[in-house]
Amino acid sequence: MYRLIENRPYCLSIAGHTHWHEHRFLRREDGWMGVVPHHHIVNVTACGSWWTGQPDELGIPHTTMSCGAPNGYTVLTFKDRGVTVDFKAARRPPSYQMNIEAPDAVASAVTGATPVYVNLFNGAENSAVEMRLNNRGPWVKLDKVLEPDPVFVAARAREGTNVFTPYRSMPNPIKSPHLWKGHLPEKLPAGTHYICVQARDVNGTLQPAMRAITVE
Repeated sequence: MYRLIENRPYCLSIAGHTHWHEHRFLRREDGWMGVVPHHHIVNVTACGSWWTGQPDELGIPHTTMSCGAPNGYTVLTFKDRGVTVDFKAARRPPSYQMNIEAPDAVASAVTGATPVYVNLFNGAENSAVEMRLNNRGPWVKLDKVLEPDPVFVAARAREGTNVFTPYRSMPNPIKSPHLWKGHLPEKLPAGTHYICVQARDVNGTLQPAMRAITVE
């Protein structure tokens, strides 16, 4: 298959089946011999993780995928020789593009050792993810990591095998391909603080998000 398309500079491939979302850029070490890396999308699924997890008040399981992204779909827009891939989370507004994970409350003495995770659902290897506190000061770049999504791990531990029939328990987590990590600043003063994040997705589109934490 690679030999058939690798001399074509404008091509894209899409796969499913794994039930997580990922952008892969295939290179020589992957067997791709083209001049530029090949963009391959492992696409988000409408059923997420096969309709698993606790149901909500409407009887619909949250079905979070094992990469930590919500179920949903993508919209591909082809223009000239380019394509944009927009991530759409099911039953959520278009602005829902990431989760910010940090403790709801943390002691001032340990803020510097407190991790902050950002799961940028439509992120890729070329994505830049930055954060700052209270929308002031310089932006701090977060590190891309290959770890299980902590929100998914916590939900799976909380639900365990207690999901009642006919619903099913969540699958095992994977090392998320779109996860970034940083830490809170040292010795934040007591009070409410806002973690502000700006991130560029696979299209280069700037995606903002914010969440509040309490420092005690």
